[in-house]
Amino acid sequence: MDRTPRPSGCTETSLHCRWPASPRDITALRYELVRWAQDLDLPGHLAHAIGLAGYEALTNSVTHAYPEGTDGPVELHASRDHDLIAVTVIDRGRWKTPPPGRSMSDGRGLRLIRGLAGHVEVMATDEGTTVSMTWQLPNHLGFERSIA
Repeated sequence: MDRTPRPSGCTETSLHCRWPASPRDITALRYELVRWAQDLDLPGHLAHAIGLAGYEALTNSVTHAYPEGTDGPVELHASRDHDLIAVTVIDRGRWKTPPPGRSMSDGRGLRLIRGLAGHVEVMATDEGTTVSMTWQLPNHLGFERSIA
């Protein structure tokens, strides 16, 4: 049976997927995100940066959100509004307490996400974690116009 994620809501300017937070499924979500970004005619390096940042946030959900042996949902939302790309990853788990002497910000994933995206916000609550990433597109790419 093919378990490749299919966008539950996908338009020219948006992508919405909800899938189990498992390594196999988030890899497929990464490819879906890169494909979506490529369909926007973004430069290849930017489409792949968006895909990698999204994948790192998805990986954090798999690694940190749910107790070992369980998997809950992870949501991936991506949209373009004029010259702004926004990608949001949401889980319904709770961050695992880091080992003594470490903090949540010690990992490489969030540093990588912050290096790839123009702006990053992480909000962790008892109801889950939301990672919001945005990229401002250069005007010379012609993205300043509105898509109907």
